[in-house]
Amino acid sequence: MLERRITFYCGAAGLPSYQLNQLKKLTGYFQSHVELFNVSQLTRAPVSQPLKMLSLANKPHALCQLIINGSDAELANLVLTDFIAQYALSLTQYTPSVPFKISLPLTSIGWADGGENHKIDTITQLSQMLVAQQAITSEQQPALKQALLARENVSATVMGPGIALPHVMHEMIAKPAMAIVCHPQAIDWGSSRGNISRAVAMILPKPPQKVVIMAFAQFSKCLLNEDYCTALTLAQQPQELKALIIEALR
Repeated sequence: MLERRITFYCGAAGLPSYQLNQLKKLTGYFQSHVELFNVSQLTRAPVSQPLKMLSLANKPHALCQLIINGSDAELANLVLTDFIAQYALSLTQYTPSVPFKISLPLTSIGWADGGENHKIDTITQLSQMLVAQQAITSEQQPALKQALLARENVSATVMGPGIALPHVMHEMIAKPAMAIVCHPQAIDWGSSRGNISRAVAMILPKPPQKVVIMAFAQFSKCLLNEDYCTALTLAQQPQELKALIIEALR
């Protein structure tokens, strides 16, 4: 069965009931099952139930997804994308604020099949990305890599289905930063929770500010939610990945 997702921000007034009724009518032309997923509330409801949807889409600038499953999901995706373009905001039309200044580089890479160093290669790549965004210096990169690997040696940091969260708190870190590496095929992370396709590095200064701790605790909580993890593992575009991560920090 095909699945397609449309990620968007609601407008300043959310999505009013008349627009949700239009959406319900439009989805009735397709065999696919369509749900509205509110990322910040980690709740979803069928588009066929406008009252439930209203509680999810009535917040200003809520980050949402339309989840489309069915044999004609591709066609439904094209039509519903046009609807969203008329009544909601694309990921480039709205930039939410975060409770603190954070750098967040994104990339998509993959390793060849085989080999035993997927985790080490990924953490190396993440630490290099953090150098590129000037979260750490090139001289600090080896120490950061070792600190991240040392944390993994304590226990593998697989948080939710398909997602690892290598993280460290260290005196050498001047500002909080994140980076994410995406693998087209799941790789072994040495965890009983299974393989991963997304590795999200999180580095924090020591000691961190309270607002930073609260934001990252919220992000960790989201990684325990299966719907959120699915959204993150299926996201392909950097802007979509960034929006999902920022929403989880708010």
